[in-house]
Amino acid sequence: MNPLPVENPPLETNSGSLPLVGSVLPPAVPAVILTSAMSPPQKSGRNPIAAWVAAWIFDSETMAWFASALVHVGIVLGMSMIVVVQQGVGPGWFLEGIAANDLPEMLDVELESLANSGDTATDLGDSTTFIGLPDLQLGSESIEVGGPELSPSAVATVDTPASDLEGIGRPLASLGGGLEGRLLGNRRATALSGGGSAGSEAAVEAGLKWLAAHQLEDGSWTFRLDEAHCPQCAGQCRNPGLIESKTASTGLALLCFLGGGYTHETGPYRDEVSRGLYFLVHRMMITEEGGDLRDRSEISSLQDNMMLIRKSGDMYSHAIATLALCEAYAMTEDRDLASAAQEAIAFIVNAQHEGGGWRYEPKDPGDLSVTGWQLMALKSGALGRLAIPRDVWYRATTFLDSLQFDRGTNYGYQEPKPKSTAITAVGLYGRLLLGWPAEHAPLLKGAARLSKEKPAENNMYFNYYTSLVLHHVGGTGWKRWNPRMRNYLVRTQADTGHETGSWYFDEAWSDRGGRLYSTTLAILTLEVYYRYMPMYRSEYLEAAP
Repeated sequence: MNPLPVENPPLETNSGSLPLVGSVLPPAVPAVILTSAMSPPQKSGRNPIAAWVAAWIFDSETMAWFASALVHVGIVLGMSMIVVVQQGVGPGWFLEGIAANDLPEMLDVELESLANSGDTATDLGDSTTFIGLPDLQLGSESIEVGGPELSPSAVATVDTPASDLEGIGRPLASLGGGLEGRLLGNRRATALSGGGSAGSEAAVEAGLKWLAAHQLEDGSWTFRLDEAHCPQCAGQCRNPGLIESKTASTGLALLCFLGGGYTHETGPYRDEVSRGLYFLVHRMMITEEGGDLRDRSEISSLQDNMMLIRKSGDMYSHAIATLALCEAYAMTEDRDLASAAQEAIAFIVNAQHEGGGWRYEPKDPGDLSVTGWQLMALKSGALGRLAIPRDVWYRATTFLDSLQFDRGTNYGYQEPKPKSTAITAVGLYGRLLLGWPAEHAPLLKGAARLSKEKPAENNMYFNYYTSLVLHHVGGTGWKRWNPRMRNYLVRTQADTGHETGSWYFDEAWSDRGGRLYSTTLAILTLEVYYRYMPMYRSEYLEAAP
């Protein structure tokens, strides 16, 4: 599968408080002096006011008070020169520039080193742990899933100390932008007000109809639409793919239905979504590291007449399937899905490399493409309030830091040097997920550069990620990009024969992912208007964990 990309919140300072120095009150002025001061001045050769002041100053009690006051003032001034620095917090970055809602054509960014104190730990709120996996409702019938209890690794903690990271903002600050735009009662209005059209909505529905017609009997989908692997199609659609993974193809298809507001509880595709979720849940293997949704199973050995099986395949498949499970759970809060979703998240958490990224196999040094899918799955898990250790987000931020160049406006694949514009789009979307604020200058400059590109005729991966970034950032860049992207997809959708409602683009991944891959990415791109609400709307920031 192809690659996908998180973000940072404002630091909160928890400086230690200094001891208060109590105010020193002067002793009561002797009654004789008060009486003298309030009496009318007496005629004499000496100024009565000067005489009173001299008497007060040289009074023994007054001298004592005056000396004490001078000493305390000196102490307060001395303490005010002390700089309190929280131990273990190093230099941060100060961002100088002006941010506007409309993206500037070019934005100069100056980063100045600034000593920063504060605790980078962010409270993710109460995490929820669910035990067991009850019946999963599939249409009108209830099927016993009978999933095991959560493995110890799935019960993640959130009290891991946060590290000191450059540019950390507010991870999860937008709750993923919110899912309410997907609600069937909101969807059309949200699409039309956000840049969609009647034509784009019709294209989404035609695409979903094509997907439903190509679902296999076991509830899955396959990239291999030839007669041997997909009897429903039987080769009637051209351009079948070659990838074997059914968890990846099923996950992508489910994401399209869920993105349109159709779940196993709501809408005309309840049965298709139910069977797809059922397939993923039963495809999961529970391990000490969590629930493994990689697609291939291998017999590793035979011991005591027992067959030992391990999963193989890459982390792309696992992340995409996890993303679908977590979105379904976040949308419905169906406890029947809770255990499977939490186990799948735990597997991602435990597969993270110590450098903060992910690659094909668990614990491999990361690449940005695989990492992007994991971050999206984790984000959806956070939407469902699943348990995710906070240090996972901080390590992921460190990983993105290691790949950035041009001061964070561009990103590399495994090192900080140019790879492709698509990889930069993945990196910027990762920064969004991890909490870069809307006014962050590298984000604005990177988005402005993306918006100057034309939608690619042969790179839906780039089109998909760029649409996500520009939709959330908004401004003139989104207004420039959106109509070109939208109209291109509406225009290129197949409208004849068994292929009606699908897409196929002649690109690097089309021979492997085939028509199903092209179709799912096209649908997800056209659902951008409501799939996730804009991340930087104030109501989402205020509701952040």
